[in-house]
Amino acid sequence: MQKIMARYWLLLLLICPVASAEQVKQTVKVYAYHLQPPLIIDIDTKTGLYFEFVRNLNRLSCDYQFELVYVPRKRIEVMLERSEMNDILLGVNPKWFKDSAEQKYLWTSKVFEDSDEVVSLQAAPVEYTLPSSLTDKTVGGVRGFYYKGINELVDEGSIRRVDTVDEEALLTMLKKKRIDAAIIGRSMYEYYLSDSVKAAVFHLSAQPHDKYHRRILVPKNQEVLFQHLQYLVTTLEHDSEWQQKVLSYQ
Repeated sequence: MQKIMARYWLLLLLICPVASAEQVKQTVKVYAYHLQPPLIIDIDTKTGLYFEFVRNLNRLSCDYQFELVYVPRKRIEVMLERSEMNDILLGVNPKWFKDSAEQKYLWTSKVFEDSDEVVSLQAAPVEYTLPSSLTDKTVGGVRGFYYKGINELVDEGSIRRVDTVDEEALLTMLKKKRIDAAIIGRSMYEYYLSDSVKAAVFHLSAQPHDKYHRRILVPKNQEVLFQHLQYLVTTLEHDSEWQQKVLSYQ
């Protein structure tokens, strides 16, 4: 099977550059629910790392035309539960969808590396070691997001959780002292705040809540699309043009 796939990709590379300009590509929706910089900066102007990634998929693919579509997390969950999603979901991880064994869906290799950081105020720093280190504290999170270990303690009543629409709002709540700590993606934290503000106002726990790879979820019935995507993701990992784009958002 591996030899067959290798021949397929070699043939694709030979044919694609000379494909007819009139060739019609199959449109694939790339769903995303992380409405936060630098992943999605502005939907109307199509700016952000996710948009850049999709543009690079289109640059390399001669079979598909990928289109980024923002959909709230709750809607994504309903679509998956009803098997209504035949397209793909960008920037997610198997453990967020109860698929650590990677049996329910097809998963590409990593697209980005990221982490969830525990952010507090310099005036009242919180150091995170385990979810239990947040016991009796009020923790801010994004509505619908799953935080391993913390969700469970919230259900038990050991941690109070306050949800907001996005991570920018969490930083505002922190500054107003409405929460003790917030779980914020490292990519957003680094992009959104200047070094001077981070140093003067916020405290970053030495240990993050979680480290993970952002990947692409593909429905089980889309094996051909998955194989094509996996090839593109692997190619971009070593593509200098794409890597420069990633660095520009840091």
